Amino acid sequence: IAYFSPKTGLSFFSRPVLTERADIWNLMKIIPLPVLVIAIPLVIFAFVLAKTKFGQHTYAIGGSVDAAERAGINVSRHLIKTYMISAFFASFAGVLLVFKINMGVHTQYTSSYELFAIAAVVIGGASLMGGKGNIWGTIIGVLLIGTLDNGLMLVGLPIFYRYIAVGCILIVAVLIDQFFPELVYKE
Repeated sequence: IAYFSPKTGLSFFSRPVLTERADIWNLMKIIPLPVLVIAIPLVIFAFVLAKTKFGQHTYAIGGSVDAAERAGINVSRHLIKTYMISAFFASFAGVLLVFKINMGVHTQYTSSYELFAIAAVVIGGASLMGGKGNIWGTIIGVLLIGTLDNGLMLVGLPIFYRYIAVGCILIVAVLIDQFFPELVYKE
């Protein structure tokens, strides 16, 4: 719902939009549906990044854009493809979030996901400088950050303590990446 006022301009009221509870969330009693839905693209993209020219170009661009251009890779075209894939999966994650929380809210439930996503990827072994990392390491990072966040939430700590804990772990992971790369990246 929105209104226009000469004094305030265009103003929006944010109100959750309730959805019908989809019973697809509980199709499988043992494994949650999001795990099954994510497993298929995960395996496909693990293969794509490890075994195809697209994956090699992605790692090359992540390592050095200049070197990738000199090697004959059309960097801008490849980045557009990569960002399109990323946007598709971000919107897909939004749909899964709507199913999980049973309502559509644009900001209330997504304010902390950026920190947790970056921390999970870095903890999983991806370098902030680019060119290193893999999907399986990212999954391990996601599981570690998710377990930590869930445990701190169950203990009853306020959200800002969870941010502090994840931020401290992210700082430690970055320091290890910078000063002890041989611990993380074994050839």
